Amino acid sequence: MKKTLLIVLALGMCHIAFSQRPVVFIKPLATNEIKLNLATTLFSLPEISYERVWGNNVGLGVAARLTLNDMDTRYLFMPYCRFYFGETPIKSFFVEGNLGITGYRQYTYEYNLTKTKINPDFGIGVAVGYKYINRNGLIAEVFVGLGRTADDRMYSRCGVSMGKMFF
Repeated sequence: MKKTLLIVLALGMCHIAFSQRPVVFIKPLATNEIKLNLATTLFSLPEISYERVWGNNVGLGVAARLTLNDMDTRYLFMPYCRFYFGETPIKSFFVEGNLGITGYRQYTYEYNLTKTKINPDFGIGVAVGYKYINRNGLIAEVFVGLGRTADDRMYSRCGVSMGKMFF
């Protein structure tokens, strides 16, 4: 009787021990990103952006672009919000809404003198794109968009960005 009870108890313990799910350690997804827009950098418009991912399908970020050549728009500062659509978190198609803060050069002519002044302007824009993240946290994204300022000037939001995710 004692032998039978011990065997049933031992088999029951084995059954309980083997029915447990194994503990799998998954590396958590990083939440911060820093990127360089390679497409605009080729045209002397370097753009650096930072994004913080909130949850699986929302990202908030800021992008800054500076003009190095002789264009009327001198700088562009864009806070943005992205909504990601896809099966995997933040590795898919996205839609972006942004606010553009631009500084453009204004010319005034007085008595054969040309004066220039940089005026700030505010606008709103949208963009669509696709982001891919590999296992090492390297980011590649392609996006295109457009914005319009209060003075009816247009600004572009397009490029090919490469970057890295970190904690």
